[in-house]
Amino acid sequence: MEIVKKIGKILFYIVLVIMALYSTFIIMQKIIWRDKTPEFMGYKNFIILTGSMKPTLNSGDIVVVKESKDIKENDIISFKVDNSVITHRVYDIYKENGKIYYITKGDANTGTDTELISIEDIEGKYCFRIPFLGNVILFLQKPSGIVLLFGILGIYLLVSFLKSTKSQEK
Repeated sequence: MEIVKKIGKILFYIVLVIMALYSTFIIMQKIIWRDKTPEFMGYKNFIILTGSMKPTLNSGDIVVVKESKDIKENDIISFKVDNSVITHRVYDIYKENGKIYYITKGDANTGTDTELISIEDIEGKYCFRIPFLGNVILFLQKPSGIVLLFGILGIYLLVSFLKSTKSQEK
């Protein structure tokens, strides 16, 4: 039983270190290249904020996309419109003056989007989603989430300290 606890603790710390390194890497990219979306090994991730892609994607899901020039009808893409990134399905492909534009539509929406999307606007083609994790990340960015996170960390450190003090007394 003791070995299982040690392995669990080691795995916890490995995941924690990986998350810290990943976060640092993404933050550094954001600082250096302000106008570019941070990526890791060619992959970008976005949090779905609305229900426009239900039932395929839900609000609070994280979508992971990868740059691709091979965009076809029915593909799900993430693209920039103004200062936002939207993830919708390619409804149709439109050519004008030798340039390709994509007409997109959310699965839950009745009509197509009003903007024509060019290849320059596309952040990437959908690879997979991580359900619900986006809600956790959004919560942790709020003051109440930060307080809760540090509260849990403080309790964990206090319990660890008390356990080590108690074992030293024996």
